[in-house]
Amino acid sequence: MKIITAISGFALIGLMLATSVDAANPEPIVVQVAFVAPITITETNPLQFGALDVAMGLTETVIIAPDGSVTDGSANVVGGTQAAATANVVATPGRAINILVDTVTTGTGYTLHTWMCDYDGDIAGGGACDVGGLSETSVAGSIEVRVGVTLESDAAPVAGDQDGGFELTVAYE
Repeated sequence: MKIITAISGFALIGLMLATSVDAANPEPIVVQVAFVAPITITETNPLQFGALDVAMGLTETVIIAPDGSVTDGSANVVGGTQAAATANVVATPGRAINILVDTVTTGTGYTLHTWMCDYDGDIAGGGACDVGGLSETSVAGSIEVRVGVTLESDAAPVAGDQDGGFELTVAYE
């Protein structure tokens, strides 16, 4: 029994020495926390193609760029207003965000693809925002996001309103 007590005593002394050695070398670790305000998105203008010719051929396209410019190589635009979609986005200043277009719906006779976004005119011609999104490294608090897209005919347009839609998602990175 004396041997067990002696071994236990030596083990206890060893633990005390080891603990005192470890305690003499603390390393402070910083805890970082950032609180951000919820992001708000307010549509300020819908994406508008105006009136298009119902005789639009298969794979013919009309492109609305984020800056509102229109590319119509086959003279399919016959009237109305053409405009990029715009939305006001408010986020915590100085924070990085990601802008993404998803959940696209269309009417009959066309598809929408090659989505391009711009914010406050920072990207000449716009940047892709339909696969993975478009990143903005530091927002000023409130930015205008402009969205353009390519409309492509599937050769079966139907006369009448063929409205569609999409969701604009903005999230902190």
